[in-house]
Amino acid sequence: MKTFTTTAAAFFLSCAFVSPVFAFGAVATAVPADVARDGYSSGISYNFKTAREAEDRALQECQTTQDAPAETKKLCRVIQSFENQCVAVALDPQAGTPGAGWALGDTLALARSNALQRCEDTAGNDRRGECRITAEGCDGRAK
Repeated sequence: MKTFTTTAAAFFLSCAFVSPVFAFGAVATAVPADVARDGYSSGISYNFKTAREAEDRALQECQTTQDAPAETKKLCRVIQSFENQCVAVALDPQAGTPGAGWALGDTLALARSNALQRCEDTAGNDRRGECRITAEGCDGRAK
């Protein structure tokens, strides 16, 4: 019985180390010179096996945003890769306004808070309080 218990414990322990950890993410954005006129596009990814896979997915998300003009989507670039973090994107929902922001954080609450602050900083005084989280997620061990 002792041999079975030791063997079973070794098997389960080895499974813990063999199973892949999906902890990579990325942010891609398209920020034209005049966001109010030309729009904004972004894409995020999280829980990917490699940084490259996460970057490819974030770029694809940015390039296929429904509300962004085609010329703006051509500007999409990966701007940040991350591991074991949370990400949030915030936008002012009113068309023709410049409010947009994104952020990473060790927690989702921190990423949300910072993305909203960045959005409001670009939205201007008359649009304070109007920014909304439009995308968010955490990868790996981040919560």
